[in-house]
Amino acid sequence: MNAASIAPLLARRQDLQTVPDAFWKSLRYFNLSRLVLASVLLVAIGLYGESRVFGATDPALFYRVCIGYLALSIAFAWALRRLRTLFPVHLAIHAVCDVVIVTLLLHASGGIRSGLGILLLMPLAAAASVTRGRMSLFYASLATFALFAENTYWVLQYEIGWTDYLPVGLLAGSCFAVALITNRLAKRLIANETLVRQRSEDLRNQIEINRLVIRDMPSGVLVVDAGGAVRLANPEAERLLGRTGVHGQRLADLAPALDNTARRWRAGEGANRVQFQISGQGVNARLLIAADESGGELLIFLEDARKLQVQAQQVKLAALGRLTANIAHEIRNPLSAIGHASQLLAEEAGGKPDFARLTRIIGDNAARLERIVQEVLQLNRRDRAEPEPLELEGFARGVIDQICQTEGLAPHVFDLRIRAGLRVQFDRNHLHRILWNLLGNAWRHSRMQHGSIRVHDAATADQQVALYVMDDGDGVAEEHASKLFEPFFTTDPRGTGLGLYIARELAEANRASLEFLAPGEGGLAGVSTRGANFRLIMEAHGYPA
Repeated sequence: MNAASIAPLLARRQDLQTVPDAFWKSLRYFNLSRLVLASVLLVAIGLYGESRVFGATDPALFYRVCIGYLALSIAFAWALRRLRTLFPVHLAIHAVCDVVIVTLLLHASGGIRSGLGILLLMPLAAAASVTRGRMSLFYASLATFALFAENTYWVLQYEIGWTDYLPVGLLAGSCFAVALITNRLAKRLIANETLVRQRSEDLRNQIEINRLVIRDMPSGVLVVDAGGAVRLANPEAERLLGRTGVHGQRLADLAPALDNTARRWRAGEGANRVQFQISGQGVNARLLIAADESGGELLIFLEDARKLQVQAQQVKLAALGRLTANIAHEIRNPLSAIGHASQLLAEEAGGKPDFARLTRIIGDNAARLERIVQEVLQLNRRDRAEPEPLELEGFARGVIDQICQTEGLAPHVFDLRIRAGLRVQFDRNHLHRILWNLLGNAWRHSRMQHGSIRVHDAATADQQVALYVMDDGDGVAEEHASKLFEPFFTTDPRGTGLGLYIARELAEANRASLEFLAPGEGGLAGVSTRGANFRLIMEAHGYPA
């Protein structure tokens, strides 16, 4: 056999193996009805005996056929349980056996006049309801042939009237009608069942998608019924309410101010927005009716007021960054001219002390303005991150060596303890800028002794690395700690106040975080800190073995 002849057979075999489970169940139910019919006929023979209600022509044959019918039903039940393959073969055997058995019962009871021919309709309807092709018409044709053959036998054998062909023809037409109607109805039911199953699956998927979306929404979501009980709450809503497991609890117990607003709004009084406090935390709420306004469920969206303020501040800072970048570009040209003019004045001063001092002041301030311009321009480039795997210990050592050479520092001032082989995912230039700023600040505020600046690493959860930069200076004043990362805030008259702000922006551009740790707040275990302590949390690219 070639591939072209094998392909249809394989397709046919796959089709046979994909018969719906409902078809097998229907076949078992039909076999159960066959078993009941055979049992009823045997009971009728035992009850009526000589009256010969059934099997008037040949009682012995009728009795043997009923026994065989019962045995076949039991065998079919075993086969349907054990042999769950080749459904069309099962169906064909069942249908043919039913036609043969009913024809024999009809023959033993005197032919078409016995009225047992009606029993053919049941197996035909059963076969038509679970067959997918034109086999239902074949089974009806087989039953029609059996009826006419049986009636022809009686006409030829006993020379009865030809008028018996009329009821035979009507019964044969009924067989075809039952087969066609049942098959069409079954196909329609199967199509509806498939559609319902598909819609149910789509609905389950949609419900699961909605559950995941609501669970991971940055806003809190509450659903409150007409009685004031919470029907649904996502994790963010539970966090904002300061409770867990709020399902079933009353809104009045969780947030009285929100419950009062909801009641007033349902009554047509007040607005659908309110801001309230929970455990000192501001929460904004927006109310919507989820069903009919007369008594439906209430949908409440909760927003962290602090988060909204941070987002507004980020938008303002982004706009400010673009504005300052444009201004910086405009300043650079006149600033360069001022610097160049001060150099010319210094050359023409002829060594006069007053002129030298004035030109030096001009030059120093021009250089300071140039640094501010450069740092402002860095703000506009913070989002252009190109992360790459970096070996943290070697990279940090390289930055330290560069600082020592540039600033003339002694290497023993730095205590570097980073595991060899530890790699992080970070933009090279951004990480260099962050470490340069942190190490430079640590040097300026340290005691400048052996090991004054410590650079240690520590593993955190979620495949992250924490890098600590600590010094042994006097630390940061409490009133200044909250302003460290604000732009243009500085306690050094020579500084610009943009270093830490830019460092944090660059860290966030690389999906990292830079934070200042107050004394005793989440520091490195086993290491005491008397000065400033900064922690940079980065995404790890691989831990050493």
